[in-house]
Amino acid sequence: MKSNVLCAKLLLLAALPALGILTPKQAIALPAPDLQARLLSDIAFQYAKLGDSQQAFAISEQALEAAAAMQPCFKANSLAKVAGSYWLIGQETEGKRQVTEAIETARTQEATGCSGSATSPTESLMNRAVELSDEGQFELAIALASGMGAPLALSEIAADLLDVGQSRRADELLKEAIAQTQTIKEALGQAQTTNDAYYQTQTLNMMGMNLALAGHPEPAKMVLEQAILSAETVETDNPERASLQGSALLWTARQFVELGANDRAIAVLDQTLPKIRNLPTAPLPLDKVIQFVDAALLYQQVGLNDKAVATLEEAHQVGKAIAPANALRGRADADALGRVAVGHAKIGDFERAMQIVEEIQPVSERQGALGDIAIAYAAAGNLDEAVKLAESNPNRNGAMIGIVRHYLQEKQLDQAWQVVQVQQVKGILSEVAVGYLDAGQPERALQLVQTGKLEGFMPDIMQGYAAAGQPEQAMELAQSEGIEWLLPSVVQGFAQQGQFDAALQTAQSIVEPVDRAQALIAIARAYTEPPAEAQGIRRFVTRTQDRIVGLFGTSDRERAAEVLVQALQATQSISSEE
Repeated sequence: MKSNVLCAKLLLLAALPALGILTPKQAIALPAPDLQARLLSDIAFQYAKLGDSQQAFAISEQALEAAAAMQPCFKANSLAKVAGSYWLIGQETEGKRQVTEAIETARTQEATGCSGSATSPTESLMNRAVELSDEGQFELAIALASGMGAPLALSEIAADLLDVGQSRRADELLKEAIAQTQTIKEALGQAQTTNDAYYQTQTLNMMGMNLALAGHPEPAKMVLEQAILSAETVETDNPERASLQGSALLWTARQFVELGANDRAIAVLDQTLPKIRNLPTAPLPLDKVIQFVDAALLYQQVGLNDKAVATLEEAHQVGKAIAPANALRGRADADALGRVAVGHAKIGDFERAMQIVEEIQPVSERQGALGDIAIAYAAAGNLDEAVKLAESNPNRNGAMIGIVRHYLQEKQLDQAWQVVQVQQVKGILSEVAVGYLDAGQPERALQLVQTGKLEGFMPDIMQGYAAAGQPEQAMELAQSEGIEWLLPSVVQGFAQQGQFDAALQTAQSIVEPVDRAQALIAIARAYTEPPAEAQGIRRFVTRTQDRIVGLFGTSDRERAAEVLVQALQATQSISSEE
Protein backbone atom coordinates (compact mmCIF):
# COMPACT_ATOMS: atom_id res chain seq x y z
CA MET A 1 0.00 0.00 0.00
CA LYS A 2 2.92 2.27 0.39
CA SER A 3 4.77 3.58 -2.55
CA ASN A 4 8.59 4.00 -2.83
CA VAL A 5 10.12 7.29 -3.88
CA LEU A 6 13.21 7.12 -6.05
CA CYS A 7 15.42 9.56 -4.19
CA ALA A 8 19.16 9.13 -3.85
CA LYS A 9 20.50 8.86 -0.31
CA LEU A 10 17.02 8.91 1.25
CA LEU A 11 16.29 5.22 0.68
CA LEU A 12 18.12 4.04 3.77
CA LEU A 13 16.87 6.75 6.12
CA ALA A 14 13.31 6.16 4.92
CA ALA A 15 13.62 2.43 5.61
CA LEU A 16 15.06 2.58 9.11
CA PRO A 17 12.02 3.98 10.98
CA ALA A 18 9.89 1.14 9.62
CA LEU A 19 12.37 -1.24 11.22
CA GLY A 20 12.28 0.66 14.51
CA ILE A 21 16.00 1.39 14.19
CA LEU A 22 17.70 4.58 15.31
CA THR A 23 20.51 5.98 13.19
CA PRO A 24 23.78 6.84 15.01
CA LYS A 25 22.98 10.55 14.72
CA GLN A 26 19.57 10.03 16.30
CA ALA A 27 20.94 7.85 19.08
CA ILE A 28 23.74 10.28 19.93
CA ALA A 29 21.27 13.16 20.05
CA LEU A 30 18.98 11.41 22.54
CA PRO A 31 19.66 11.27 26.29
CA ALA A 32 19.31 8.00 28.19
CA PRO A 33 15.66 8.48 29.29
CA ASP A 34 14.59 9.04 25.68
CA LEU A 35 16.35 5.92 24.49
CA GLN A 36 15.04 3.86 27.39
CA ALA A 37 11.47 5.07 26.98
CA ARG A 38 11.50 4.16 23.30
CA LEU A 39 13.02 0.72 23.87
CA LEU A 40 11.03 -0.12 27.01
CA SER A 41 7.76 0.73 25.29
CA ASP A 42 8.72 -1.61 22.42
CA ILE A 43 9.65 -4.39 24.86
CA ALA A 44 6.40 -3.99 26.79
CA PHE A 45 4.47 -4.14 23.54
CA GLN A 46 6.20 -7.40 22.56
CA TYR A 47 5.40 -8.93 25.96
CA ALA A 48 1.78 -7.88 25.52
CA LYS A 49 1.67 -9.60 22.15
CA LEU A 50 3.01 -12.74 23.84
CA GLY A 51 0.15 -12.58 26.32
CA ASP A 52 2.48 -12.03 29.29
CA SER A 53 0.32 -9.49 31.10
CA GLN A 54 2.52 -9.31 34.19
CA GLN A 55 5.69 -8.41 32.32
CA ALA A 56 3.86 -6.15 29.88
CA PHE A 57 2.36 -4.18 32.77
CA ALA A 58 5.61 -3.97 34.75
CA ILE A 59 7.69 -2.80 31.81
CA SER A 60 4.98 -0.38 30.66
CA GLU A 61 5.30 1.24 34.07
CA GLN A 62 9.07 1.49 33.57
CA ALA A 63 8.51 2.98 30.12
CA LEU A 64 6.18 5.61 31.55
CA GLU A 65 8.72 6.47 34.23
CA ALA A 66 11.41 6.94 31.58
CA ALA A 67 8.98 8.89 29.38
CA ALA A 68 8.34 11.32 32.22
CA ALA A 69 12.03 12.28 32.14
CA MET A 70 12.51 12.33 28.36
CA GLN A 71 12.57 15.28 26.00
CA PRO A 72 8.94 15.95 25.12
CA CYS A 73 9.14 16.35 21.34
CA PHE A 74 8.47 12.70 20.49
CA LYS A 75 7.25 11.49 23.83
CA ALA A 76 3.88 10.78 22.21
CA ASN A 77 5.30 7.85 20.25
CA SER A 78 6.36 5.99 23.39
CA LEU A 79 3.04 6.76 25.06
CA ALA A 80 1.18 5.34 22.07
CA LYS A 81 3.16 2.10 22.22
CA VAL A 82 2.50 1.84 25.96
CA ALA A 83 -1.18 2.39 25.20
CA GLY A 84 -1.00 -0.57 22.84
CA SER A 85 0.46 -2.75 25.59
CA TYR A 86 -2.35 -1.88 27.99
CA TRP A 87 -4.87 -2.42 25.22
CA LEU A 88 -3.56 -5.90 24.44
CA ILE A 89 -3.54 -7.11 28.04
CA GLY A 90 -7.17 -6.13 28.49
CA GLN A 91 -6.71 -2.80 30.28
CA GLU A 92 -8.46 -0.79 27.59
CA THR A 93 -9.46 2.02 29.95
CA GLU A 94 -5.83 2.74 30.76
CA GLY A 95 -4.93 2.21 27.10
CA LYS A 96 -7.46 4.85 26.03
CA ARG A 97 -6.14 7.23 28.68
CA GLN A 98 -2.62 6.84 27.31
CA VAL A 99 -3.91 7.40 23.77
CA THR A 100 -5.47 10.67 24.90
CA GLU A 101 -2.25 11.72 26.60
CA ALA A 102 -0.22 10.78 23.52
CA ILE A 103 -2.45 12.92 21.32
CA GLU A 104 -2.40 15.89 23.70
CA THR A 105 1.39 15.62 24.00
CA ALA A 106 1.87 15.55 20.24
CA ARG A 107 -0.38 18.56 19.75
CA THR A 108 1.32 20.52 22.51
CA GLN A 109 4.75 19.83 21.06
CA GLU A 110 3.55 20.61 17.54
CA ALA A 111 2.78 24.11 18.72
CA THR A 112 6.38 24.56 19.88
CA GLY A 113 7.72 23.82 16.41
CA CYS A 114 9.90 20.91 17.51
CA SER A 115 10.68 18.26 14.89
CA GLY A 116 13.07 15.46 14.08
CA SER A 117 14.05 13.95 10.72
CA ALA A 118 11.75 16.50 9.02
CA THR A 119 8.75 14.97 10.81
CA SER A 120 6.58 16.90 13.24
CA PRO A 121 5.25 15.29 16.45
CA THR A 122 1.73 14.90 15.05
CA GLU A 123 2.99 13.50 11.74
CA SER A 124 5.21 11.05 13.60
CA LEU A 125 2.33 9.90 15.78
CA MET A 126 0.14 9.34 12.73
CA ASN A 127 2.92 7.30 11.16
CA ARG A 128 2.84 5.11 14.26
CA ALA A 129 -0.93 4.76 13.90
CA VAL A 130 -0.54 3.51 10.33
CA GLU A 131 2.20 1.08 11.42
CA LEU A 132 -0.08 -0.28 14.14
CA SER A 133 -2.81 -0.75 11.57
CA ASP A 134 -0.42 -2.63 9.30
CA GLU A 135 0.22 -4.99 12.23
CA GLY A 136 -3.51 -5.55 12.69
CA GLN A 137 -3.88 -3.32 15.77
CA PHE A 138 -6.91 -1.66 14.25
CA GLU A 139 -8.74 -0.31 17.29
CA LEU A 140 -5.63 1.30 18.73
CA ALA A 141 -4.70 2.75 15.33
CA ILE A 142 -8.20 4.12 14.86
CA ALA A 143 -8.21 5.66 18.32
CA LEU A 144 -4.99 7.53 17.54
CA ALA A 145 -5.95 8.67 14.04
CA SER A 146 -9.51 9.54 14.94
CA GLY A 147 -8.50 11.39 18.08
CA MET A 148 -5.91 13.37 16.15
CA GLY A 149 -8.37 14.21 13.36
CA ALA A 150 -6.17 12.71 10.62
CA PRO A 151 -8.28 11.72 7.60
CA LEU A 152 -5.33 10.49 5.56
CA ALA A 153 -4.28 8.07 8.29
CA LEU A 154 -7.88 6.92 8.66
CA SER A 155 -8.06 6.18 4.93
CA GLU A 156 -4.94 4.02 5.15
CA ILE A 157 -6.40 2.15 8.11
CA ALA A 158 -9.62 1.67 6.13
CA ALA A 159 -7.56 0.13 3.31
CA ASP A 160 -6.02 -2.29 5.81
CA LEU A 161 -9.49 -3.22 7.07
CA LEU A 162 -10.60 -3.90 3.50
CA ASP A 163 -7.54 -6.10 3.04
CA VAL A 164 -8.74 -8.39 5.81
CA GLY A 165 -12.39 -8.39 4.75
CA GLN A 166 -13.80 -5.92 7.29
CA SER A 167 -15.66 -3.90 4.67
CA ARG A 168 -18.40 -2.59 6.97
CA ARG A 169 -15.89 -1.19 9.46
CA ALA A 170 -13.86 0.25 6.60
CA ASP A 171 -16.94 2.01 5.20
CA GLU A 172 -17.66 3.53 8.59
CA LEU A 173 -14.07 4.70 8.89
CA LEU A 174 -14.08 6.28 5.44
CA LYS A 175 -17.23 8.19 6.29
CA GLU A 176 -15.51 9.46 9.43
CA ALA A 177 -12.41 10.39 7.42
CA ILE A 178 -14.50 12.32 4.90
CA ALA A 179 -16.28 14.16 7.70
CA GLN A 180 -12.93 15.05 9.27
CA THR A 181 -11.78 16.74 6.07
CA GLN A 182 -14.30 19.44 6.93
CA THR A 183 -11.87 20.60 9.60
CA ILE A 184 -8.77 20.07 7.48
CA LYS A 185 -7.27 23.40 8.50
CA GLU A 186 -6.88 22.19 12.07
CA ALA A 187 -5.69 18.76 10.93
CA LEU A 188 -2.99 20.19 8.72
CA GLY A 189 -2.03 23.05 10.98
CA GLN A 190 -2.57 25.58 8.19
CA ALA A 191 -2.65 29.32 8.69
CA GLN A 192 -5.93 31.17 8.92
CA THR A 193 -5.57 32.43 5.36
CA THR A 194 -5.56 28.92 3.91
CA ASN A 195 -8.25 28.08 1.37
CA ASP A 196 -9.86 25.32 3.38
CA ALA A 197 -11.98 23.95 0.53
CA TYR A 198 -8.91 23.47 -1.65
CA TYR A 199 -7.02 21.60 1.07
CA GLN A 200 -10.11 19.53 1.79
CA THR A 201 -10.31 18.63 -1.90
CA GLN A 202 -6.67 17.67 -2.12
CA THR A 203 -6.91 15.61 1.06
CA LEU A 204 -9.84 13.72 -0.44
CA ASN A 205 -7.82 13.22 -3.62
CA MET A 206 -4.95 11.80 -1.59
CA MET A 207 -7.32 9.52 0.29
CA GLY A 208 -8.61 8.24 -3.04
CA MET A 209 -5.05 7.66 -4.18
CA ASN A 210 -4.24 5.69 -1.01
CA LEU A 211 -7.23 3.43 -1.58
CA ALA A 212 -6.44 2.97 -5.25
CA LEU A 213 -2.82 2.07 -4.54
CA ALA A 214 -4.04 -0.45 -1.98
CA GLY A 215 -6.13 -2.14 -4.64
CA HIS A 216 -9.59 -0.92 -3.60
CA PRO A 217 -11.00 0.95 -6.63
CA GLU A 218 -14.64 1.24 -5.62
CA PRO A 219 -14.03 2.98 -2.26
CA ALA A 220 -11.46 5.14 -4.06
CA LYS A 221 -14.11 6.26 -6.56
CA MET A 222 -16.50 7.07 -3.73
CA VAL A 223 -13.94 9.32 -2.10
CA LEU A 224 -13.10 10.97 -5.42
CA GLU A 225 -16.77 11.85 -5.89
CA GLN A 226 -16.53 13.70 -2.59
CA ALA A 227 -13.44 15.48 -3.90
CA ILE A 228 -15.45 16.78 -6.86
CA LEU A 229 -18.15 18.15 -4.55
CA SER A 230 -15.48 19.78 -2.40
CA ALA A 231 -13.75 21.33 -5.41
CA GLU A 232 -16.97 23.05 -6.39
CA THR A 233 -16.91 24.94 -3.08
CA VAL A 234 -13.44 26.41 -3.68
CA GLU A 235 -13.71 30.17 -3.79
CA THR A 236 -12.76 31.55 -7.20
CA ASP A 237 -12.82 35.22 -6.34
CA ASN A 238 -9.21 35.69 -7.39
CA PRO A 239 -7.01 34.14 -10.11
CA GLU A 240 -4.91 32.08 -7.69
CA ARG A 241 -7.89 30.35 -6.11
CA ALA A 242 -9.56 29.81 -9.45
CA SER A 243 -6.38 28.13 -10.64
CA LEU A 244 -6.29 25.94 -7.53
CA GLN A 245 -9.80 24.72 -8.29
CA GLY A 246 -8.80 23.71 -11.81
CA SER A 247 -5.67 21.87 -10.70
CA ALA A 248 -7.61 19.98 -8.01
CA LEU A 249 -10.28 18.84 -10.48
CA LEU A 250 -7.61 17.74 -12.96
CA TRP A 251 -5.99 15.61 -10.27
CA THR A 252 -9.35 13.98 -9.60
CA ALA A 253 -9.83 13.33 -13.30
CA ARG A 254 -6.35 11.83 -13.54
CA GLN A 255 -7.15 9.38 -10.76
CA PHE A 256 -10.35 8.31 -12.48
CA VAL A 257 -8.26 7.63 -15.60
CA GLU A 258 -5.81 5.53 -13.60
CA LEU A 259 -8.74 3.59 -12.15
CA GLY A 260 -10.05 2.87 -15.62
CA ALA A 261 -13.22 4.91 -15.00
CA ASN A 262 -12.96 6.70 -18.34
CA ASP A 263 -16.56 7.89 -18.54
CA ARG A 264 -16.30 9.53 -15.14
CA ALA A 265 -12.92 11.04 -16.06
CA ILE A 266 -14.40 12.53 -19.25
CA ALA A 267 -17.29 14.03 -17.30
CA VAL A 268 -14.88 15.70 -14.87
CA LEU A 269 -12.73 16.98 -17.74
CA ASP A 270 -15.76 18.39 -19.53
CA GLN A 271 -16.74 20.07 -16.25
CA THR A 272 -13.25 21.50 -15.78
CA LEU A 273 -12.50 22.75 -19.29
CA PRO A 274 -14.82 25.80 -19.11
CA LYS A 275 -13.25 26.74 -15.79
CA ILE A 276 -9.82 26.69 -17.45
CA ARG A 277 -11.09 28.87 -20.28
CA ASN A 278 -12.33 31.40 -17.75
CA LEU A 279 -8.98 31.67 -15.99
CA PRO A 280 -7.39 35.09 -16.48
CA THR A 281 -3.89 35.13 -17.94
CA ALA A 282 -2.69 37.64 -15.36
CA PRO A 283 -0.96 37.49 -12.98
CA LEU A 284 -0.32 33.76 -13.56
CA PRO A 285 0.01 33.42 -17.32
CA LEU A 286 1.40 29.88 -17.25
CA ASP A 287 -1.34 28.33 -15.15
CA LYS A 288 -3.94 28.48 -17.92
CA VAL A 289 -1.59 26.88 -20.43
CA ILE A 290 -0.44 24.19 -18.01
CA GLN A 291 -4.02 23.19 -17.20
CA PHE A 292 -5.06 23.12 -20.85
CA VAL A 293 -2.12 20.84 -21.63
CA ASP A 294 -2.87 18.57 -18.67
CA ALA A 295 -6.50 18.29 -19.74
CA ALA A 296 -5.46 17.50 -23.30
CA LEU A 297 -3.20 14.68 -22.21
CA LEU A 298 -5.98 13.19 -20.10
CA TYR A 299 -8.41 13.39 -23.04
CA GLN A 300 -5.87 11.52 -25.14
CA GLN A 301 -5.48 8.83 -22.47
CA VAL A 302 -9.23 8.12 -22.49
CA GLY A 303 -9.25 7.81 -26.28
CA LEU A 304 -10.53 11.26 -27.27
CA ASN A 305 -7.62 12.23 -29.49
CA ASP A 306 -9.51 14.88 -31.46
CA LYS A 307 -10.51 16.64 -28.27
CA ALA A 308 -6.93 16.40 -27.04
CA VAL A 309 -5.66 18.11 -30.19
CA ALA A 310 -8.33 20.80 -29.97
CA THR A 311 -7.47 21.49 -26.33
CA LEU A 312 -3.78 21.75 -27.15
CA GLU A 313 -4.66 24.27 -29.85
CA GLU A 314 -6.47 26.36 -27.22
CA ALA A 315 -3.33 26.17 -25.10
CA HIS A 316 -1.28 27.23 -28.11
CA GLN A 317 -3.40 30.31 -28.70
CA VAL A 318 -3.12 31.31 -25.05
CA GLY A 319 0.63 30.77 -25.12
CA LYS A 320 1.10 32.91 -28.20
CA ALA A 321 -0.89 35.72 -26.60
CA ILE A 322 1.38 35.96 -23.57
CA ALA A 323 3.38 39.14 -23.75
CA PRO A 324 7.13 38.84 -24.40
CA ALA A 325 9.04 37.94 -21.30
CA ASN A 326 10.02 40.64 -18.89
CA ALA A 327 11.78 40.71 -15.56
CA LEU A 328 8.55 40.05 -13.68
CA ARG A 329 7.35 37.10 -15.74
CA GLY A 330 10.67 35.53 -16.64
CA ARG A 331 10.34 33.52 -19.86
CA ALA A 332 6.61 32.82 -19.45
CA ASP A 333 5.93 33.10 -23.20
CA ALA A 334 8.71 30.68 -24.14
CA ASP A 335 7.78 28.31 -21.31
CA ALA A 336 4.14 28.27 -22.40
CA LEU A 337 4.92 27.41 -26.00
CA GLY A 338 7.40 24.79 -24.86
CA ARG A 339 4.75 23.09 -22.74
CA VAL A 340 2.34 23.02 -25.68
CA ALA A 341 5.02 21.54 -27.92
CA VAL A 342 5.79 18.84 -25.37
CA GLY A 343 2.07 18.15 -25.05
CA HIS A 344 1.88 17.41 -28.77
CA ALA A 345 4.92 15.16 -28.47
CA LYS A 346 3.33 13.22 -25.64
CA ILE A 347 0.25 12.44 -27.73
CA GLY A 348 2.52 11.28 -30.55
CA ASP A 349 2.35 14.31 -32.88
CA PHE A 350 6.06 15.01 -33.07
CA GLU A 351 5.82 16.97 -36.31
CA ARG A 352 3.48 19.53 -34.74
CA ALA A 353 5.64 19.59 -31.63
CA MET A 354 8.71 20.61 -33.62
CA GLN A 355 6.72 23.25 -35.51
CA ILE A 356 5.72 24.93 -32.24
CA VAL A 357 9.25 24.70 -30.90
CA GLU A 358 10.35 26.82 -33.85
CA GLU A 359 8.08 29.60 -32.58
CA ILE A 360 10.02 29.87 -29.32
CA GLN A 361 12.31 32.89 -29.20
CA PRO A 362 15.13 33.30 -28.51
CA VAL A 363 16.60 30.03 -29.75
CA SER A 364 18.34 29.44 -26.42
CA GLU A 365 14.93 29.06 -24.77
CA ARG A 366 14.15 25.97 -26.85
CA GLN A 367 16.51 23.64 -25.02
CA GLY A 368 14.15 22.63 -22.26
CA ALA A 369 11.32 21.79 -24.66
CA LEU A 370 13.65 19.81 -26.92
CA GLY A 371 14.89 17.82 -23.97
CA ASP A 372 11.32 16.94 -22.96
CA ILE A 373 10.45 16.01 -26.54
CA ALA A 374 13.43 13.66 -26.54
CA ILE A 375 11.96 12.01 -23.43
CA ALA A 376 8.62 11.73 -25.25
CA TYR A 377 10.38 9.91 -28.08
CA ALA A 378 11.87 7.48 -25.57
CA ALA A 379 8.46 6.97 -23.97
CA ALA A 380 7.06 6.19 -27.41
CA GLY A 381 9.69 3.48 -27.85
CA ASN A 382 11.84 5.42 -30.31
CA LEU A 383 15.18 5.63 -28.53
CA ASP A 384 17.08 6.41 -31.73
CA GLU A 385 15.11 9.63 -32.29
CA ALA A 386 15.38 10.47 -28.60
CA VAL A 387 19.16 10.19 -28.72
CA LYS A 388 19.32 12.08 -32.01
CA LEU A 389 17.37 15.00 -30.54
CA ALA A 390 19.44 14.96 -27.37
CA GLU A 391 22.62 15.02 -29.47
CA SER A 392 21.46 18.25 -31.11
CA ASN A 393 20.90 19.92 -27.75
CA PRO A 394 23.69 22.27 -26.59
CA ASN A 395 23.22 20.70 -23.15
CA ARG A 396 23.61 17.18 -24.49
CA ASN A 397 24.37 15.53 -21.16
CA GLY A 398 21.41 17.20 -19.48
CA ALA A 399 19.10 15.94 -22.24
CA MET A 400 20.52 12.43 -21.89
CA ILE A 401 19.97 12.55 -18.14
CA GLY A 402 16.30 13.28 -18.84
CA ILE A 403 16.06 10.14 -20.98
CA VAL A 404 17.75 8.02 -18.31
CA ARG A 405 15.42 9.37 -15.63
CA HIS A 406 12.44 8.46 -17.78
CA TYR A 407 13.57 4.84 -17.86
CA LEU A 408 14.23 4.90 -14.11
CA GLN A 409 10.75 6.24 -13.45
CA GLU A 410 9.29 3.48 -15.60
CA LYS A 411 11.39 0.89 -13.71
CA GLN A 412 13.23 0.01 -16.92
CA LEU A 413 16.52 -0.12 -15.07
CA ASP A 414 18.57 -2.14 -17.54
CA GLN A 415 17.51 0.22 -20.33
CA ALA A 416 18.53 3.20 -18.20
CA TRP A 417 21.93 1.65 -17.47
CA GLN A 418 22.44 0.84 -21.15
CA VAL A 419 21.82 4.47 -22.13
CA VAL A 420 24.28 5.62 -19.46
CA GLN A 421 26.95 3.29 -20.82
CA VAL A 422 26.43 3.73 -24.53
CA GLN A 423 25.93 7.49 -24.41
CA GLN A 424 28.49 8.05 -21.63
CA VAL A 425 26.04 10.04 -19.53
CA LYS A 426 27.63 11.79 -16.58
CA GLY A 427 26.21 12.60 -13.17
CA ILE A 428 23.40 10.03 -13.07
CA LEU A 429 25.10 6.84 -11.89
CA SER A 430 24.03 7.27 -8.27
CA GLU A 431 20.37 7.53 -9.32
CA VAL A 432 20.66 4.34 -11.33
CA ALA A 433 22.19 2.60 -8.32
CA VAL A 434 19.32 3.77 -6.12
CA GLY A 435 16.92 2.54 -8.79
CA TYR A 436 18.32 -0.96 -8.48
CA LEU A 437 18.13 -0.73 -4.68
CA ASP A 438 14.54 0.42 -4.92
CA ALA A 439 13.80 -2.61 -7.12
CA GLY A 440 15.32 -5.02 -4.61
CA GLN A 441 18.49 -5.70 -6.61
CA PRO A 442 21.30 -4.65 -4.25
CA GLU A 443 23.89 -6.75 -6.07
CA ARG A 444 23.42 -4.66 -9.23
CA ALA A 445 23.60 -1.48 -7.17
CA LEU A 446 26.86 -2.68 -5.63
CA GLN A 447 28.32 -3.29 -9.07
CA LEU A 448 27.50 0.25 -10.14
CA VAL A 449 28.86 1.75 -6.92
CA GLN A 450 32.11 -0.14 -7.36
CA THR A 451 32.31 0.72 -11.07
CA GLY A 452 31.72 4.41 -10.48
CA LYS A 453 33.65 4.52 -7.19
CA LEU A 454 30.66 6.19 -5.55
CA GLU A 455 31.19 7.11 -1.92
CA GLY A 456 28.74 6.81 0.96
CA PHE A 457 26.52 4.17 -0.61
CA MET A 458 27.54 1.11 1.38
CA PRO A 459 24.98 1.64 4.19
CA ASP A 460 22.24 1.88 1.56
CA ILE A 461 23.40 -1.27 -0.17
CA MET A 462 23.76 -3.15 3.11
CA GLN A 463 20.21 -2.17 3.98
CA GLY A 464 19.15 -3.23 0.50
CA TYR A 465 20.57 -6.71 1.03
CA ALA A 466 18.78 -7.00 4.38
CA ALA A 467 15.49 -5.81 2.90
CA ALA A 468 15.86 -8.21 -0.04
CA GLY A 469 16.16 -11.20 2.29
CA GLN A 470 19.91 -11.63 1.89
CA PRO A 471 21.15 -11.07 5.46
CA GLU A 472 24.40 -12.99 4.94
CA GLN A 473 25.51 -10.53 2.28
CA ALA A 474 24.37 -7.64 4.43
CA MET A 475 26.39 -8.98 7.36
CA GLU A 476 29.50 -9.39 5.25
CA LEU A 477 29.20 -5.84 3.93
CA ALA A 478 28.55 -4.37 7.39
CA GLN A 479 31.69 -6.00 8.75
CA SER A 480 33.91 -5.12 5.79
CA GLU A 481 32.74 -1.50 5.67
CA GLY A 482 32.66 -0.82 9.42
CA ILE A 483 28.98 0.07 9.56
CA GLU A 484 28.07 -1.97 12.61
CA TRP A 485 25.38 0.52 13.60
CA LEU A 486 23.22 -1.13 10.93
CA LEU A 487 23.57 -4.59 12.43
CA PRO A 488 20.05 -4.45 13.96
CA SER A 489 18.60 -4.46 10.45
CA VAL A 490 20.85 -7.40 9.55
CA VAL A 491 19.58 -9.22 12.61
CA GLN A 492 16.01 -8.53 11.56
CA GLY A 493 16.83 -9.88 8.11
CA PHE A 494 18.15 -13.14 9.61
CA ALA A 495 15.13 -13.45 11.90
CA GLN A 496 12.60 -12.83 9.15
CA GLN A 497 14.26 -15.56 7.10
CA GLY A 498 13.90 -17.94 10.03
CA GLN A 499 17.65 -17.97 10.71
CA PHE A 500 17.20 -17.31 14.43
CA ASP A 501 20.52 -18.80 15.53
CA ALA A 502 22.43 -16.48 13.22
CA ALA A 503 20.21 -13.57 14.29
CA LEU A 504 20.82 -14.18 17.97
CA GLN A 505 24.54 -14.73 17.53
CA THR A 506 24.83 -11.45 15.61
CA ALA A 507 22.71 -9.53 18.13
CA GLN A 508 24.76 -10.78 21.06
CA SER A 509 27.95 -9.66 19.33
CA ILE A 510 26.80 -6.03 19.21
CA VAL A 511 28.62 -3.95 21.81
CA GLU A 512 26.53 -0.77 21.78
CA PRO A 513 23.58 -1.39 24.15
CA VAL A 514 21.09 0.65 22.11
CA ASP A 515 21.87 -1.29 18.96
CA ARG A 516 21.90 -4.59 20.83
CA ALA A 517 18.49 -3.89 22.37
CA GLN A 518 17.02 -2.93 19.02
CA ALA A 519 18.38 -6.10 17.44
CA LEU A 520 17.01 -8.33 20.19
CA ILE A 521 13.58 -6.67 19.98
CA ALA A 522 13.59 -7.37 16.24
CA ILE A 523 14.20 -11.07 16.95
CA ALA A 524 11.35 -11.20 19.46
CA ARG A 525 9.07 -9.50 16.95
CA ALA A 526 9.96 -12.07 14.29
CA TYR A 527 9.25 -14.96 16.70
CA THR A 528 5.74 -13.65 17.30
CA GLU A 529 4.93 -13.15 13.63
CA PRO A 530 3.51 -15.88 11.41
CA PRO A 531 5.87 -16.75 8.51
CA ALA A 532 3.71 -14.81 6.08
CA GLU A 533 4.56 -11.58 7.87
CA ALA A 534 8.17 -11.86 6.77
CA GLN A 535 6.86 -11.74 3.21
CA GLY A 536 4.96 -8.53 3.90
CA ILE A 537 1.48 -10.03 4.37
CA ARG A 538 -0.62 -8.47 7.12
CA ARG A 539 -1.79 -10.51 10.04
CA PHE A 540 -4.35 -10.20 12.78
CA VAL A 541 -2.99 -9.43 16.23
CA THR A 542 -4.60 -11.76 18.75
CA ARG A 543 -5.49 -10.78 22.27
CA THR A 544 -5.50 -13.97 24.28
CA GLN A 545 -2.72 -16.25 25.33
CA ASP A 546 -4.49 -19.33 23.98
CA ARG A 547 -4.75 -17.83 20.51
CA ILE A 548 -1.11 -16.74 20.63
CA VAL A 549 0.03 -20.22 21.60
CA GLY A 550 -2.09 -21.66 18.84
CA LEU A 551 -0.60 -19.39 16.23
CA PHE A 552 3.04 -19.31 17.22
CA GLY A 553 3.68 -22.37 19.35
CA THR A 554 4.85 -22.50 22.95
CA SER A 555 8.50 -22.92 22.01
CA ASP A 556 8.51 -19.74 19.94
CA ARG A 557 6.85 -17.85 22.77
CA GLU A 558 9.49 -19.09 25.19
CA ARG A 559 12.31 -18.13 22.83
CA ALA A 560 10.80 -14.69 22.28
CA ALA A 561 10.52 -14.20 26.04
CA GLU A 562 14.15 -15.22 26.52
CA VAL A 563 15.26 -12.71 23.92
CA LEU A 564 13.17 -9.96 25.51
CA VAL A 565 14.95 -10.59 28.83
CA GLN A 566 18.25 -9.85 27.07
CA ALA A 567 16.75 -6.79 25.35
CA LEU A 568 15.59 -5.51 28.73
CA GLN A 569 19.04 -6.01 30.24
CA ALA A 570 20.64 -4.07 27.37
CA THR A 571 18.10 -1.28 27.74
CA GLN A 572 18.58 -0.96 31.48
CA SER A 573 22.34 -0.71 30.98
CA ILE A 574 22.06 2.39 28.82
CA SER A 575 21.96 4.90 31.65
CA SER A 576 25.29 3.71 33.08
CA GLU A 577 27.01 3.54 29.71
CA GLU A 578 25.74 6.74 28.07
